[in-house]
Amino acid sequence: MILAPALMVALGPGCVEDPALDRARYRAALRTGDCATVKDVALSDDCWITAASRRPAGAASQSARTGLCAHVVTDGDKGECAFAVAELLGTPELCRDAGPFADDCALHVVSAVFARQSTLDEGEARAQITLAGLAADDPRPWSAYFREVLGRKQPLAPSTCDSASPALKEGCRQTARALFDDRLNQARDRRQFTCTDGQPTPPWPFAWEPDPVLDAAFASRGDLCTPLDVPR
Repeated sequence: MILAPALMVALGPGCVEDPALDRARYRAALRTGDCATVKDVALSDDCWITAASRRPAGAASQSARTGLCAHVVTDGDKGECAFAVAELLGTPELCRDAGPFADDCALHVVSAVFARQSTLDEGEARAQITLAGLAADDPRPWSAYFREVLGRKQPLAPSTCDSASPALKEGCRQTARALFDDRLNQARDRRQFTCTDGQPTPPWPFAWEPDPVLDAAFASRGDLCTPLDVPR
């Protein structure tokens, strides 16, 4: 009897299992989490990553999820698994295990942690940054922190930076300027400016406190009214 290719299994040294059977096990394992049945390394790793990062976040403990990541074979996939779990659970310390993705993981997860916190404290932010394996003086996570601090203020107030630690004041003010530019761009792209003869006129689509740097930045923007806003 001749076996159909899809039914050929490893009956002996000369027999090779049809890859379609392994892909079928992989698809089933994505639903069940029984990834040990999958033989192909790439499929198996993807299966374990999916199982480890399965939602909702409270469905499995952190230790259970990292235990699933331990089954991943390829180094890059190990890092991806740690990144996925860290992102799901909001645990920056897991980014230390994210291998080539450790830096991106830390910045991404720490930023998400800041966004979720109802109150923002510089000391707690420093602890989260260090926990993620980033340097305490790395300006990138602090930019994410100050975006949250400044973004929650109405109007946008660079004077908020006066209460930051001396070493962080300048970075905070740079973030205020960057956030201001972002808001100008968003308002322009949404055509939220009132334009007269191609020039923006009050009322403005968002408010900011009087500030020499922001006022100069606003005055320098000649692109806030598009040609569509200029009367014929």
